[in-house]
Parts: sequence; C-alpha cells; structure tokens
Amino acid sequence: MSPTSGTWTIGPMDSGDVRLRSGSHGLMNLDVRAPVRSGRLIIDAQTATLDLVIALDRISTGSFFTEQAARAMLAGYRVHDLVYSGTGPWQGSAFAISGQAQAGTMDVTMALAITPPVTAMTIELTGSASFGSVHIPFPGIGAVDDFMVDVDARLEVTAV
Repeated sequence: MSPTSGTWTIGPMDSGDVRLRSGSHGLMNLDVRAPVRSGRLIIDAQTATLDLVIALDRISTGSFFTEQAARAMLAGYRVHDLVYSGTGPWQGSAFAISGQAQAGTMDVTMALAITPPVTAMTIELTGSASFGSVHIPFPGIGAVDDFMVDVDARLEVTAV
C-alpha cells in the first residue's frame, strides 16, 4: 500500500541524528548530532522528493576534543550546511531516494530510505554516503582515506 500524497515541511529542530564515521581509520569514529535547518518532503503517487538542509555549523559530539576536531574540519572546507536534494520511488515500506548531498566543496551521491508519515507526523531517514579522502586537523589523525556519513534520523513534519 502506497502512502498518502501530500507536502510536509521539516522545521528547524535538534531531532536529526547524523553519524559521521571513517571507513578505514579506526581512531576517528564520531557520533555527531546536527540540527535540521529546513526541509520539505513531497509525496506524489508513487514518488517522493526530499529537500533537506542540515546545520553542520551547529554540530555537537558530547566530547570537547572531538567536537573541536569536527568543527575545525568543517571550517577547513568552509562548510556550514549539508544540502540534500533527492527523488525516488515507493518500494514496499519506504521510498528509495537518491540525490546529491553538498557540503562546501564536497558533492556526493547519497541514497536514503524514507519511511513516510502515516499516523504519526514523523518520518524516518536512513542512508549513507562516502566523501572519500578528507583532512581532519586533529593531532594523530591527519587524513582519513574513506570518510563515511551515515544518516539515521527521526524528524517531525508538518503538513502544508
């Protein structure tokens, strides 16, 4: 059964959990929270479109040292937001959305599974993307060859 068509906004809140981790460097595993700046989900028949802006300049890690390293890395790339725009079809129990995620000079394809709002006014996002090699200005870390971004979020939405 496909979900109901409609348009929902995703407002600024701290409910989006974005986990950053490196794929090949065991020393740098970060659990990062980044709030959503804005977003919109449009469902039309069997297709969904998601536009989402995550405020990377407001990340928190729970650890002073890792938070400073993450913020220094983002500042080095002149990154304030992660901007995502994707579209995809309904596949059983979720939409399989693929689109571009841009953060500063980095631009990667990101695939997300989106569970649409049914009875509760929340959506669930899961997915990942590889940003390749990045430099982390933190003693003993330097460059990370395979920097991954895993997304796991439950976001409140408001019908438009």
